[in-house]
Formats: sequence, C-alpha cells, structure tokens
Amino acid sequence: MKLFGRLKRWAVLGGLVLATSAHAQKEQWLEYHTTSEGRGYRYLDLTTNPPANVALPGKLNARPYFARWNSPLDGKDGSRWICFDRTRKSGPYDLVYFDSTGNGRLDDKALVKATRVEEYYSYFGPLKVVFKGEDGPIAYHLLFQFMKFESDDTRLLIRSAGYYGGTIEVAGKKRHLELIDRNVNGAFNDGASDSVEGDSVKVEGDKNGEHLLGKLLEVDNQFFRIEAARDGAFVKIQPADDVVLGKVRVPESISEFVAYGENGEFTRHPVKGELTLPAGSYRLMRWAIERKDAKGASWRLTAYGSDDSGKFKVGEAQPCALQVGEPIQMELKATELTNQVAFNLGFQAHYKEDIQFTKGEDRPPGPKMVLASLDGAYRSTNSFEFG
Repeated sequence: MKLFGRLKRWAVLGGLVLATSAHAQKEQWLEYHTTSEGRGYRYLDLTTNPPANVALPGKLNARPYFARWNSPLDGKDGSRWICFDRTRKSGPYDLVYFDSTGNGRLDDKALVKATRVEEYYSYFGPLKVVFKGEDGPIAYHLLFQFMKFESDDTRLLIRSAGYYGGTIEVAGKKRHLELIDRNVNGAFNDGASDSVEGDSVKVEGDKNGEHLLGKLLEVDNQFFRIEAARDGAFVKIQPADDVVLGKVRVPESISEFVAYGENGEFTRHPVKGELTLPAGSYRLMRWAIERKDAKGASWRLTAYGSDDSGKFKVGEAQPCALQVGEPIQMELKATELTNQVAFNLGFQAHYKEDIQFTKGEDRPPGPKMVLASLDGAYRSTNSFEFG
C-alpha cells in the first residue's frame, strides 16, 4: 500500500490524471509552491544564551542571538536552532545560520546573508527546510524578519514561505484549493479548535474565503468533511449530509458575524438577528455594525477577537443568544512619563473585543481631548490617532 501511495503521488505531480473518481474522492493530491510574501506568521523568543549541546559556528562577529523553532514533523522533542550574527561588530544583524536539516548542529550549515536590510529590520529567505517523511524527504520554506530597536529591544517574526495548492473536485466541479500553514510550524493540518493557532484553507466557491481549517468546508451552500495530510500533500473531501444546524441569535443591528471552532471558521450575515451554524463549540472572532450618518456617509464598527467569555456552543434544540454589539465601552488610561503624561483611549465590547471604526474606506479622524486646570490657567486640546 505504501508503494502504491508513492507511485500515485508521483503520477499526479508529474501531470498525469488518474481515471478513477473513487480515488479522487479519497486522496486528492496537491502541489507544493513557494512564495516570497509569506503565508501566516509567528513570533519566536530570542536569547543571547547559546543553546546547550548544539555545535555552533567556529567564528561569530558579534554577540549572537538564538531562537528555537519547533515542528511536529520533527517528532515530539524535535527542534531546530537559529543563530543571528552580523558582518561587523556593530550594525544590523544581517547573517543567519539555520539548522535546516534538523541534525542538531549549526557548525555545518552555510552562512546565509540577509536579502534586504533596513534601519531596524533584516529580512532572510526563503530558507529551505528538509523533513524526513515516510516516503522520502519533505521540503518546506521559511522567511525570517529580525528586528532590533533601541534599548536592545529585539524580535523575530517568521513566516511560512511554502503552501500546497491544486485543482480538486468538490460538489461535482473542479476547484482550486490551497492549504496554508498559518501557525508556521511546518504542518498543514492543525485545526482551529477554540484558538486561532490553527492552519487555514481556501477553496474556490467557499463564500468564507481563506479561513481557519476545521472539520467542515462550506461550498455552494453545501457542507463537506475535509481532512488534510499533515505534510499538506493531499486532502480528503466527502459530502457531509448529516450536519446538524443550530440557531444563533444576535441583535438585529449586526450585519456580519464570524465565529470559529472545531468545525472551522464561518462568516454569516444575519437576517433579522438570526443565523445558523453547524452544531458544535465556537469562539467569537468578529462582528460588524453598519450605519449611515445624517450626510449619507457610510460608517462601520468592527469588533475583533474575544476573551474566554466569547466561547459558545450551538445545538439543534435551543437557540444560542449572544450579547454582541452595543453598548460599546470607552476606556481612558493615563501613563506618567518624564515631564509628560501619555493618554491611551480604547474601546471594548461585551466580550472584551477590540473595536475599530471606518468611515467609507478610511479611518475617521481620532476624537479630541481637552485638558484644563481647575483655575482655567491651563487649557490644551489634543487629538487621538487610531492605530
């Protein structure tokens, strides 16, 4: 069976078409693509402490920074170290050593120079990673963005530079599908559950667009069960005719509602405050209210995220009522600095969502705050900026 699987994968990637539709429904193979833009992101912790039991390069020009990247494709305890160095004793960190083979060494790795260097940023990659798969080596690619600001503030952002895509059959039609390693750990089958730390999928005809991967796809108002290979090489998609739907009730002012969970991510546009979702556990992801002002200008209030109180369950029997929408709470914070005070104005809703406002396609001018002394001797007007 393993030999057949390898031959089948070679035939599909080589451009041949398998004639049996039964196999196409079971394993639909995808091709690996690389990109310099990055798909998904993740921050890694940086340290100046050399990792124990890791052979380091023989000569380093400055105090190096180290980071460790983990992937389930390396096994439970597997990890790969990254070492950032610089050409001179001062200046940008424009060099990197990366354990691309996973052998636990950095002294046998080629030195990689940054592809672009700016004042505070150094960009690297795509850097190739090789995993050991059951049927041979598996390629993957990463992008690094090393950031060093004033006061020794350093950060490392990594992005996935590889994704799987191809033409598959869903609902009797050929459609383009992409699997994206959104949490940048080398695997492509991490489900969303009640955390955004999952991978994502994008399929032609899915009205949700690119969204978090779950158990279900919704294409042309039909539900399908989806299973993705851990390495992203194929998907299995079958009709889901037994999906149980439950009702969710929200205020009638809500124009858009987005939730995610074990079934995936779903975007809904409620009708008279009512929508349906497949039965299961979810977390509030986004909602919006749209209105026009007295001059006819379009305004949109969008709420993002939620705390744990934003978790909810949808069942068949009893509708689930959520307190999304207004009222919106405003919070003003003041921080004392040297010879000045910094004010921060924030907006939150019931589930601790972050609130953003737009007027048309742009953000409106920020609100103003007037500061005055009790005796009237001091008066100052200051404007907040959204950001």
